[in-house]
Amino acid sequence: MNDFQNTINNTRIRLCLDCGKCTVVCPISRYDQDFNPRLLVQGALRKDDTQPVDEKVWSCISCNMCMERCNYNVQFTDFIRALRNKALNQGVEVKYSHGGTPQAIMRMMGHHEIKQNRLKWLPQDIKVLKKSETAFFVGCAPYFDILFKDIGVKTIAGVVGALRLLNKADIPFTLLPNERCCGRDLLVLGDTDGFISLARENLAEFNRKGIKRIITACPEGYYTFKVDYPRYLQNWNNIEVVHISELIAPLAQSGKITFESTGQKVTFHDPCTLGRYSRIFEQPRTMLEAIDGMELLEMPDNREKSLCCGASPWAFCGSVNKLVQKERLSQAGDTGADVLVTACPKCQIHLKCAQKNTENYNVNQIEIKDICDITSQLLSSEEVQ
Repeated sequence: MNDFQNTINNTRIRLCLDCGKCTVVCPISRYDQDFNPRLLVQGALRKDDTQPVDEKVWSCISCNMCMERCNYNVQFTDFIRALRNKALNQGVEVKYSHGGTPQAIMRMMGHHEIKQNRLKWLPQDIKVLKKSETAFFVGCAPYFDILFKDIGVKTIAGVVGALRLLNKADIPFTLLPNERCCGRDLLVLGDTDGFISLARENLAEFNRKGIKRIITACPEGYYTFKVDYPRYLQNWNNIEVVHISELIAPLAQSGKITFESTGQKVTFHDPCTLGRYSRIFEQPRTMLEAIDGMELLEMPDNREKSLCCGASPWAFCGSVNKLVQKERLSQAGDTGADVLVTACPKCQIHLKCAQKNTENYNVNQIEIKDICDITSQLLSSEEVQ
């Protein structure tokens, strides 16, 4: 049995029936009548291995909304990933966004001999141990801030904020100067070999440094280390993976970490990978609600029903994606909030990109900030016993 047939069995994709629940909730189907998850599955199952993959396979943004609603536990996004891998093996030319630069960076980081100088952004007052069993995984933020400077992206501010929160909580950690991208974008794109190259290099670095726990503020890194690495790496040694909000939320709720009062009104955007994939909904809200005077205003689509930021892994991003982003930004603006808070650097990038490239879309211009950035700026200087 070949790998694709294994995927058909493992994803339970043959149970995809005619209920149409996935199509009803799919944000892409809402704006593109030619995209239908159910019909895409049926068409793929009818074809043999020599026939080309339907180009609509690239329209899926892997938001997992379909799997949230499916009564049969069909693993649609895993099936889509397998179809994309099949398409790549057929020689399909991918329409990369941003000139393919993100993919080029990821693939360069997969080379064994590459050495990086990626910690120049680190403020001198941040306390970092030279050696620790706990590592904070920075992720791609140092590259994002350079690549997307023209749209005012400040993903490093979120990383610095996370480190300040860890310092305030007296949680020791080290940083890894030669960590690689977690590889999730390549995996979602269907480039399994590229993903595994990055995963192996990261694992080798973790082992060299004696890492037993990884803290990350990036939802994609969190899910990839926690779920994907154990699936694809046979020698993954059960490193504990923790999202920053899982550490800070209980400390903020108990008063062990305190914040200065503010009159800000905020709304929280649940990233798909942190929310529907990882089921982390309440911890970020707990962090925000612990700030005296801060008012958290919910969008109608929140938690497991949250609307995606609208983009796939740096590929095939077009007018339909912009319409999804416009809808999400409109939801945020309609709450009356001053700031849209997110916990994902890619959500920040995609939504800010929509704000800049407005064309005729009349996109809401609400301020967008990272949750670790906004909370760390309000940290109280008082020491709590």
